[in-house]
Amino acid sequence: MNLGIYTAVSGNIIQEEKLNVIANNLANANTPGFKKDRIAFRQYFLAAIGERKTDLSPGVIHQTNNPFDLAIQGEGYFTVQTPQGIAFTRGGNFTLDKDKRLVTSNGYPVLGKKGPIVINGSKVVINNEGSVIVDGKVINQLKIVTFPKKNLQRLGSGLLIPAAGVSPVEAKNAEVWQGYLENANVNVVKEMVNMIEVMRTYEACQKTIQSIDEATNQAINNVGNVRT
Repeated sequence: MNLGIYTAVSGNIIQEEKLNVIANNLANANTPGFKKDRIAFRQYFLAAIGERKTDLSPGVIHQTNNPFDLAIQGEGYFTVQTPQGIAFTRGGNFTLDKDKRLVTSNGYPVLGKKGPIVINGSKVVINNEGSVIVDGKVINQLKIVTFPKKNLQRLGSGLLIPAAGVSPVEAKNAEVWQGYLENANVNVVKEMVNMIEVMRTYEACQKTIQSIDEATNQAINNVGNVRT
């Protein structure tokens, strides 16, 4: 393959991956606690290879007054039981299932230090330490953890899992806010600007490929022509 075409095609592949990431970020701009992805580049011979990484920076917290909406101020993640195992999230838009368990929007149980949190009662208070108080009695405490190395991978549905060999530790400085939610950390305007830049770069790579292809065709067609 022509070296110039190889480089341009590699550039287009990167732009396609960036476009997929941007589209996913925009699609989840209204998902509580969602963490946007970004593409980091590393050089491999003559081409740049994109590597997807999750931006774990916090989103803005807003008030909802829903007693089952929870946000974490500071570092920390809610612990969730999924069919794939334990996962973690900043998305605190919880509810109760038919068994009175506190669950995520996908129905996964939210875990406390005593296991799944079951709420049987009318008045529910969750204080800043994460203690779950039902009708004046403490029944459990949210299991809030953090990861010193912040090495987390996306599982899907707003959930994260640690990389191999990374273990959670108890979050010491996290505060739980009842009746609040953390927004996605997606800046819609910035993502739209990024999308425009990606499209322009993609078009430039396409034009480069076309130009090289045309020059190659002309060179081939003119080979052997004898001028008189």
